[in-house]
Amino acid sequence: MAAGDTLAVGDEVWARLRDAGMRVTPLRRRLVALFAGLGRWMTPRELHQAAEDAGLRPGLATVYRLIDALAAAGLCRAFPQADRSIRYVYCPPGHHHHLICESCGQVRDVSECRVPAPTASFHVRTHTVDFFGTCDHCWPGHGPAVRGPTPVHTHHGAL
Repeated sequence: MAAGDTLAVGDEVWARLRDAGMRVTPLRRRLVALFAGLGRWMTPRELHQAAEDAGLRPGLATVYRLIDALAAAGLCRAFPQADRSIRYVYCPPGHHHHLICESCGQVRDVSECRVPAPTASFHVRTHTVDFFGTCDHCWPGHGPAVRGPTPVHTHHGAL
């Protein structure tokens, strides 16, 4: 994806960021499109480096503010790691779950939801399910297996 490509990010994203109090500048549009297009969980420093590699020149503080605004707008999720770092996943609008490869960091959205509501006596407002494991590319015998960070949680639920 080219650094300036904003086609992967719809108008609802920009509206949510504005509602979260962030001005949507051309640089921020390009950063969000980059984050969305990379398809990986990232630390703010990794996103900053990816932006630099893509020819963007954001300050590190700009990247942190953008991630904070994305989280406030429900457009990214934080995953605390055992090493005390935090990795973030871009979350497009709409209900979905994640498949997160612990080796290469690839994230795939899963829109099909087969999680049943717990009981009839409980009124579910929302839920979140994330699956951590190894993608086909990193699975032994299918490609390079590079150990990545280990998440603190293997299941995060919000009911």
